[in-house]
Amino acid sequence: MGEFIAELQERLLPEYEQMKSYQVFSPEQIRECVRKRERLLLNITKSQISIADYLDFIVYETQMHMTITEKEKLAGMKLRGLKSSIATRIIRMYREMLVKFAHEKRLWNNFIKFSKKSAPQEVAGIYEKMLSYHGDDPESWTSAALWLYEYNRLNITRVEHLLLRGLQRHPASEAINKVFFDILLKEAAQADSKRNLGENTVSEQEIKLERVASVYRNSLASITNLDYFFKLLEVCEDYPEMTVNLQNLIIKDIQTKFSREPALWDALAKRELRGFHLGDLQNHNEKSEDNGEPSEKKLRSDENAVWQTRSKKRRIELCVLVYKTAVKHVQTQEMWNLYLEAMLTLSRNHKTDRAFIQQCLATALQDGHKSKLMHSKHYATLSMILGSNENGGEVCVRILTEALEHDPSLQMRELLLAALIRNDDEPSINKLFSQVRRTMGAVGLPLWQSVISYYRARGDSHSRRRLNDIFTQACKQTWPEFVDLRCSYLRYLWHEHSPTKARDEYAKLALQPPMSVQLHREMVQLIESTKLKDLPTIKSWRMCYEFMATYFGKQDPSVWIDYIAFERDHGEIKNIALLSRRACSTLNPEFVSIFEEQRALAHVAAASTS
Repeated sequence: MGEFIAELQERLLPEYEQMKSYQVFSPEQIRECVRKRERLLLNITKSQISIADYLDFIVYETQMHMTITEKEKLAGMKLRGLKSSIATRIIRMYREMLVKFAHEKRLWNNFIKFSKKSAPQEVAGIYEKMLSYHGDDPESWTSAALWLYEYNRLNITRVEHLLLRGLQRHPASEAINKVFFDILLKEAAQADSKRNLGENTVSEQEIKLERVASVYRNSLASITNLDYFFKLLEVCEDYPEMTVNLQNLIIKDIQTKFSREPALWDALAKRELRGFHLGDLQNHNEKSEDNGEPSEKKLRSDENAVWQTRSKKRRIELCVLVYKTAVKHVQTQEMWNLYLEAMLTLSRNHKTDRAFIQQCLATALQDGHKSKLMHSKHYATLSMILGSNENGGEVCVRILTEALEHDPSLQMRELLLAALIRNDDEPSINKLFSQVRRTMGAVGLPLWQSVISYYRARGDSHSRRRLNDIFTQACKQTWPEFVDLRCSYLRYLWHEHSPTKARDEYAKLALQPPMSVQLHREMVQLIESTKLKDLPTIKSWRMCYEFMATYFGKQDPSVWIDYIAFERDHGEIKNIALLSRRACSTLNPEFVSIFEEQRALAHVAAASTS
């Protein structure tokens, strides 16, 4: 290390001379640079060196390199020697650091990132060293291979050897297999497809396509993720005619291996939309077999175009046909979801052939309903479509009622209730609500709220009677979730009847389980909204806080803080001291300190606003 530092200090002298002669920095800046480097050099000569010591030096030199680059542009001169000297020093510093801290992969990545710009010819060697320490990460192998290939396409042999080594360690790695497949496919695309070798039997391109197929076959034995094979097919679509037989091979294999997977059928249907008709592959296979050569043995197709050009409408028809076949073979809700989502996507994204696409969507929704496997979210779509139709209300109710027999979920009941409300079918709404009340328990709360909103909106005498009955039933429920309805009832009585009636009902509900601080706070807000401060109002107001203190005063310090604030602002000041003592004696011990702190803060806030 001593020799390294001495050599480094000696190398720095010409740099300072260049900085001075080219007037890159002022004499004072150069002296500051010398002092800074001396401190940094001292840090890396310590007996115990940390990563941070090296990184501080590297960061400083990197910033220096960037500054000199900017000076170059501004002054219009070239400072290659100065920049090269700094870059060399940074690289040497990285190498020294990685000898000691080779386990830190981020350091290797930073080193490689810097070297790609400053010394690209060194990157391959850095990758090799990194792989000896971090070969357990497939990403290291793929990044190394991609760099080698992109840096110089003539490195293809070295790239292949590198990826084969990576596959020996990670045979089931999707990333390594995919990169290997992509690179070999690019090589095949650039190969000569007409020049024959040997006895005029195969072309260079066919040989390279066979190597692509070998990588694929090798991955087929170890990879079970269907998405991986979809990615291979997508790459093949970039070379549609060249990879016809390779696509056929992949599709046959995944149809055998994943025949019951909804995602397989979904991918095949979407390929039809992109113009890759399965029937074209089958026709090509038949022609190849008629010529006495199975397509599996011939990886490059002949010169005739295999994929026919079709109109968008025809491609949609073929896509729908695949989905219809799929839902017959794979009768699951997931398969129907994929089919319906594809139709919805088509209806949103295509402005031409809209009538035809809407008909396809309508047919899919109708068939999905008949299958009894359609999800509630697609019933929502069907309900919206029918609801926008003048004569669709009754049909919508009939369909949703049928669906409810095999899917009695909350979402389906909400859809049916919404349809009945659109039709203003009050008897049916009341009938459905009675079923909900008997069978759904607390889960049915959203339906209670919708029915209450419906009757409030109607406003006739019959609806008001229904509404009072529903609120009365809601207040008798003991589920904690129904406190919201109790609060709604108080607001309804306050605004639609009278404050007196609301207060009387509150006095009853305050004693009726389940207890909830939310009910009392609701009543406080209603009383406060009147802006009245007469004795009866203050008395009712205080009663709300007294209820809260009685039922929740052991575990909720905020109840006492609010009670004290009420007495301070609207009640009797003399009650504050008594309330403070009550709070300290009532609260559980672990909450007393919290109360004291909140009371002090409230006192300071009140004093600052007075």
